[in-house]
Amino acid sequence: MIRHIQFLIIGVLYSVLLVCCTPKVRQTKVYGRYVPERKDDFAWENEYAAFRMYGPALAPENPSNGVDLWLKNSPALVIDTMYGRELRDHRPYHINYDGNLDCYKVAHTAGCGGVVIKADDERLCIGGPYSRQEILEQTPDRFVFRLEYDSVPVAGQILQQSLTITAEAGTLWNKAEVVLTAKSQEPRAKSLFLGGGIFLHDTVDNYRICSKCGLIAYAEDALSDKAAAMMNFEYNGSTSQGRSYIAVRTPEATIQQFIDGTLVSLRPYTLGDTLTYYFGACWSEWCNGDEAFPTDADWFTKLGLTE
Repeated sequence: MIRHIQFLIIGVLYSVLLVCCTPKVRQTKVYGRYVPERKDDFAWENEYAAFRMYGPALAPENPSNGVDLWLKNSPALVIDTMYGRELRDHRPYHINYDGNLDCYKVAHTAGCGGVVIKADDERLCIGGPYSRQEILEQTPDRFVFRLEYDSVPVAGQILQQSLTITAEAGTLWNKAEVVLTAKSQEPRAKSLFLGGGIFLHDTVDNYRICSKCGLIAYAEDALSDKAAAMMNFEYNGSTSQGRSYIAVRTPEATIQQFIDGTLVSLRPYTLGDTLTYYFGACWSEWCNGDEAFPTDADWFTKLGLTE
């Protein structure tokens, strides 16, 4: 009897020790990957939103270096679900089935936070798809990758661009670090300005600017793209899917204005330097506990852009 009790005690102590010493599995809050099955897309996300950029296999369709936005209504990870739905199940990810959708149209623009270059008095320079991709770091709370662009035409000169993006858990902002270098000693622009931009699909007056902090922000109808609006109407009888929210912050920006359909935040730039700016986005349908942005005013307040 005594021995039985001893074995029982030892068993209980072992179970307690096993539970205490077993490392806890951290919940993955940030995720990203190269997507060769969808023409070399590169996609990533954190709790607030998902994004993607376009690769070399899509080049025949004339994509830009702009950032695409995927909306989601919770912090749950959605990238693999959405690609699986589109590519395996043949159910377009442009439709809101269960709280996530791709309804933002990039075309050949900066999209929602893409790199924008302005040389001298020329129009904005919007580049093409990336040439190479590399994942630098991947943990449950942090994802870092680099995209290389071999041919970026700027003012008669071909530049190379290196873009490193860092996404982290718990923050609205993606960090973008850009380096431009010259491939040859061709004529150079007298002045370069570099930073991030937001293409405005909807009304061009629903944006805010903070000249002191280099911040620009925008809110638009999530279904501003007519094709996406029609697809959602055919599926659920409604063209209303809330509001898309986008923001860009370029520290020490000297140009913050509406140019060529794009709201930009740019600063002077010297070839070879690293310029850092930030971009982020969310949806009026998104909610995480008590945190939500159901109205444009809530979004602008989140960014400190109250009138």
